[in-house]
Amino acid sequence: MRAHTIASRPHVQGSPAPLRLRHSAGELSDGGGLLLVRRLWDRLGLGERIDTEAAWLRGQYRPSLMVELWVVLLLYGGGCMDDLRLLGGRGIRRLFGWKAVPDPTTFGRWLRRGGERLAEQLDGVLWQMVRARWTVAGVPRSVMLVLDSTVVQRYGLKQAGAEKGYNPTKKGRPSHHPLVAFLAETGDCLGVRWRGGSAHTAAGAIPWIQTLVEQLRAAGVEQITVRLDKGFFSRQMAEVLSALGVDYVLKVPDQKWLRRHLSPFRRSQKDPQLWTASGTLYGARLLTVEQRREIGGAEGELALESYEVGKTAHVLTNVEGISALSAWRLYNQGALVEQRIEELGQLSVGQTAVDDLGGNHLLWALGALAYQVLHVIRTTALSGAWRRAQPKRLRAWLFRLPAKLTTHARKHYVQLQRAEPMRRALLQALRRLGTGPPLPA
Repeated sequence: MRAHTIASRPHVQGSPAPLRLRHSAGELSDGGGLLLVRRLWDRLGLGERIDTEAAWLRGQYRPSLMVELWVVLLLYGGGCMDDLRLLGGRGIRRLFGWKAVPDPTTFGRWLRRGGERLAEQLDGVLWQMVRARWTVAGVPRSVMLVLDSTVVQRYGLKQAGAEKGYNPTKKGRPSHHPLVAFLAETGDCLGVRWRGGSAHTAAGAIPWIQTLVEQLRAAGVEQITVRLDKGFFSRQMAEVLSALGVDYVLKVPDQKWLRRHLSPFRRSQKDPQLWTASGTLYGARLLTVEQRREIGGAEGELALESYEVGKTAHVLTNVEGISALSAWRLYNQGALVEQRIEELGQLSVGQTAVDDLGGNHLLWALGALAYQVLHVIRTTALSGAWRRAQPKRLRAWLFRLPAKLTTHARKHYVQLQRAEPMRRALLQALRRLGTGPPLPA
């Protein structure tokens, strides 16, 4: 028995009693907070919708189970297919009523069979999640649509689309180059477009922007501002955005030929170190902000105005009457997309890949869906600082909540400790998800 006992600690302030280790046949779970995912999933009817639309995807496991499985795994803390075994032995399977959890090989084959077709159908499910959040929070009158790309480097030899291209961290290393879309103010994810590492930043962006603008207007959004970085700059992009009738702020690379389209620089009255200039390009306004530091001459020399040029920023916009400084501040409002991409990284989106183009796209679509599920829960069911909590904090304190699973009189129970500090927050969130206004089907 000594091998299963931790000795006493008489030198500590408190109880010096030894701890005896025992085994229990009762089922415990460290994912009690994932009940929020189950309630939201069932209330929106996502399982029925996925099974109906993906009836063509036959197999041993229903499509809704496979989608729900991966979403739960990302929120639980897993990131690769070998982590699926964690869901079968820690009470998660019983929390969601799954009969069995597929092995990694079966799940990988399912990804290849689902591919691009299922990824496109999941875009509709993702949009339903966005509309569900707006049902509670209200449809925003104006939004800033932000598209950005991210680089995910790869080390394997059999990962489809892992091509050599733009890789700022490890040059020459094969990578993937997905494109993501977010709403800056609301934090909603509108989807992911998977691309190989050699794809240009703007590859596939124009038709996707047209689709997203149409969806936003159909949902009741009145004013749309599109924010793009310099990798998307082109004459075609500016003409398409103007034809769509949206406002846009498009960063322009600092190239010499741009100087021909600018008026002389003038010092800003608000900040003497900032100089601004304006011009026209592609039927829109070209606004430039330049940072200059005045250099004083040596003692006894003739005083001349000489400056050291720091950073220069060019923005192409069609917003009427906006100044160069205001345009630059408007562009910087969309920098929140970097935080959203970081949250995708906290959910381990893109950590794993398969040797199939469509399968990789499906993995990213599932990751975007997991992010939006988390975003709906934290912004509609939680309160206080938890509404802005990062995924890793929500996972550590809420989703990985310890619980005991019991059965009595053919009824199943999830038991929480009364002293658990997150118990009230979980119960309140479950009530909000269950008794709120009707959500769109």
